Amino acid sequence: MKKHDLIFIGTLFLVGLGALLGIRWYTRSQATGESFAKVFYKDQMILLIDLHTCEYVLYDTPYKDQIIVAYADQGWFYVPGTTTTNPDPEDDRIDLPRVTLKVNPTAGSIEVVYQESPRDICELQGPSDSSLKPLVCLPNELVITVVTDKTKDTFIPDGVIS
Repeated sequence: MKKHDLIFIGTLFLVGLGALLGIRWYTRSQATGESFAKVFYKDQMILLIDLHTCEYVLYDTPYKDQIIVAYADQGWFYVPGTTTTNPDPEDDRIDLPRVTLKVNPTAGSIEVVYQESPRDICELQGPSDSSLKPLVCLPNELVITVVTDKTKDTFIPDGVIS
């Protein structure tokens, strides 16, 4: 490689790094201290979870009867999944097939702890506490995004059933 090629590559790297840090700084500057997880199934928002209190909003969708929030106070949420056909073998509380989500209120994060998909890619993503790291589980048609720029007072959902 020639010297000017190395300089060009180095400049591109620095510009990219600067852009990434700028985006990260902007995201942090817009954060309110409150974090919410927006859970989408088959392109419909089915659930909104406060990641610090485990309070939730269940949306009026065709899937509302498939969502189990009985253990929400402990941080456990069970949502539908397209490829998850068997119940969680380690959780005897739930006898219906579900994708299992776990909220960590201390860290303000959410993660997929059980699901069925090729290579279990959904579980391997780990927890997320940032809008820059959505949890995407395409085999189960499930997407979880974290929102940190809203407050409970300004976030007014549509179609709430509880």
